[in-house]
Amino acid sequence: MKFDILFLCHEKDKDILKESLKYAKKNVLGYRKIFLLSKKNYFSRDKDIEFVNEGIFPFDKEEIARYAPLGRAGWYFQQFLKLYFFKVMGKKVLENLLIIDADTIFLKKTEFFENGKPLYNVEIGYHQPYYEILEKIFGFGRQSNDFSGITHHMIFQRRYIEDIFRIGSRNGKKEFWKEIMENINKETVSGFSEYDLYFNYMLTKHPDRIKIRKIRFIEFPNYNKEVINIAKFLGYYYLSAHDYLREKKFPILGCIFSEFLKRFGLKRFLKEILIKSKIINEK
Repeated sequence: MKFDILFLCHEKDKDILKESLKYAKKNVLGYRKIFLLSKKNYFSRDKDIEFVNEGIFPFDKEEIARYAPLGRAGWYFQQFLKLYFFKVMGKKVLENLLIIDADTIFLKKTEFFENGKPLYNVEIGYHQPYYEILEKIFGFGRQSNDFSGITHHMIFQRRYIEDIFRIGSRNGKKEFWKEIMENINKETVSGFSEYDLYFNYMLTKHPDRIKIRKIRFIEFPNYNKEVINIAKFLGYYYLSAHDYLREKKFPILGCIFSEFLKRFGLKRFLKEILIKSKIINEK
């Protein structure tokens, strides 16, 4: 099962994406072509990459900003770029598309299909507003109490994306992205997830067409050579180095503590207690 790879790139992601691309070429097995979707071609010298200008899409960040909470337009914008990629690119892209977040570095050789079925990694956790909008627009919500599909990469398949568009656009009567944005919860900064949409759609409609697996990954604020080597030595398949983690107090200790909780199955339990106690909220 051949597939193409899609990376999105914001200007702030250029440096880490350079590493992500290098490791993807080495460790992502079975791909045909890498597409880079951004405002500007930051890797024009890399002839192995096909650049796609986000300007060809039927919406822009300014339009999204009319509906998004303040400061979150870009976050919603990049989700719709991924969802619309098949629609905009047509037959230039294969039927299977592996989307990898720009800050995600694959450390080990990794397959993404097994016996013709796409493989989906899972993570402990949930964010209730994601499921509320799925129930409202698509008629299904969270399909598993044990895990989430948000793991910084995902296989999209054209035929299922087309069905998601059919449902979400009311059989073509409304623009898909606008239908989502008109119904997001404006009280939360994160009211929709393209990954959880696709993942829960597959669990609802086609559970026999996918295979769940668990490969280890770590979220960390840094991605230098030493961190990459340590993560690989510890058995992680990939590292996601989020820039927002660097803004937190004691970011490295926080990530290590979070990983400890996850390893011993305490992360979800602790989060639920904190939410019920109103120490943290579902934002």
